[in-house]
Amino acid sequence: MTFVAFLMALALTAPAEGSRYDDCVALLAADIEIGRIAAQQWVSEGGGAEARHCLALADLEAGFPKLAAVRLQEIAQRKDAGDDFVRAKVLAQAAEAWLKAAEPANAEKALLDAQALVPDSGELQLTAAKVFSALARWQDVIDAVTLAEEADFVSAETYVLRARAYVFFGNYEAAAQDVVNALSLQPMNIDALVLRGELQQTGIVIDVFYDQPEKN
Repeated sequence: MTFVAFLMALALTAPAEGSRYDDCVALLAADIEIGRIAAQQWVSEGGGAEARHCLALADLEAGFPKLAAVRLQEIAQRKDAGDDFVRAKVLAQAAEAWLKAAEPANAEKALLDAQALVPDSGELQLTAAKVFSALARWQDVIDAVTLAEEADFVSAETYVLRARAYVFFGNYEAAAQDVVNALSLQPMNIDALVLRGELQQTGIVIDVFYDQPEKN
């Protein structure tokens, strides 16, 4: 995922077009060093949750995921962060930042805090799958991806994680199906392609066909 796409995925809210938050995120995508300085300036001017969220994104891209995770958890405690759904989303982002910092135990804590706010969120199950994978809790990975799927939340990344979990349990057919699921969403997903090759070495044939783009 490109940095710009990652920023879009981590959007705190949906601010009005042309807002300062939009400008801050756009500047990060254009020049991380200048953008980080601008985010710090906005925070120092008394910017609220949006300013701090932009700074957390800057920290994450600048290579400080632990700092970003701490900021995100602090944001989720602020009254101006939004409703429980938004705060849970921010905590899920903190969990992902903790994973980038190679601290899965802290990631699980942030995830549990998010789930306490929105207990029935299928979307949070996608984050849960990543956390459980980092903790090598393979049955929990399978359960999380399945719950997310039942709530109509899917991703190539988590399909691959569930496939890896199925491989751990020796269920190669189910793993192959999840490789197909992942490649159907992202035909060039590297992790799915690597796992496809590994499974084919065990004798599992995985054929995925895609429609050819229509010619103008």
